[in-house]
Amino acid sequence: MDISVIVPFYNEEGYLERCAQALLAQDYPKERYEVIMVDNNSSDGSAAIVRHYPGIKLLSEGLQGDFAARNRGLAAARGNLLAFTDSNCAPEKDWLRGIAAAMLDPSLGIVLGRVQFACDSRSLSMMAAYESEKASYIMSSGNKDIYVGCTSNMTVRKALFDSLGPFSPVFRNSDIVFVRKAVDEHSCGVVGYFPEIRVRHLEISDLWGYYRKLLTYGRDYQRYGKVASVRPLNSIERLGVFKKTVRSQRYSPANSALLFLLLSLGGLCYDLARWRANLSRRPPMGPMLSSNR
Repeated sequence: MDISVIVPFYNEEGYLERCAQALLAQDYPKERYEVIMVDNNSSDGSAAIVRHYPGIKLLSEGLQGDFAARNRGLAAARGNLLAFTDSNCAPEKDWLRGIAAAMLDPSLGIVLGRVQFACDSRSLSMMAAYESEKASYIMSSGNKDIYVGCTSNMTVRKALFDSLGPFSPVFRNSDIVFVRKAVDEHSCGVVGYFPEIRVRHLEISDLWGYYRKLLTYGRDYQRYGKVASVRPLNSIERLGVFKKTVRSQRYSPANSALLFLLLSLGGLCYDLARWRANLSRRPPMGPMLSSNR
């Protein structure tokens, strides 16, 4: 068994079938990979959908949280490589083949791939190109303070889990905490980014869906930022990624201006969510004490 694919799910009946079909249709030898899906207390028909596919091993995890569901899958996995994606994602047909090729480099312990969106509209294609350039910049920077990872498209050697332990009990974003732990323990070179290893995020079908995700990421940062000791890119770094995207995609001045506008709106969403989350975490002010004179 080369690769174990682990997919947690919670009430994802709208996307789960497309995810399952994409995983079972991989152009990789069937006997050399397994698919494990973990039900994390779903109350809809998600588990019933998975049962329709005898080629998928269905498990359940009672402790709520994606970290717990992924750790349940880890405990049952037989592969030397643990490939993760989300139940609202559909990997491309050559996903596992790309993972196996990337992991031929023995220095890599974690491989991250590109996340595309549900459709290739003009605006979403621009945002996907920017996100890919951003991931490439982060993973080649050598600056561990900005290293992140996302289990929508992430593969880890089993040996690395054996040495570092499973995902930490952090509700959402335990993947970022794990990547930072790996970088701190080894070096930035333990992580590699390969844009040819692709999945489609089925939930993001329009620009507003992308901005909703940025709001979620901004809100979540208040929970995982200090735990993982990671910081988001600053304005200068974002501008550098923007310029590289424009050059690599050969955008016209009009398209460059559009991308800048879309990114500016996205930055506002992220920063606003961070500000609101930080505000809500502040302790309430107590009553003023009067002095007795």
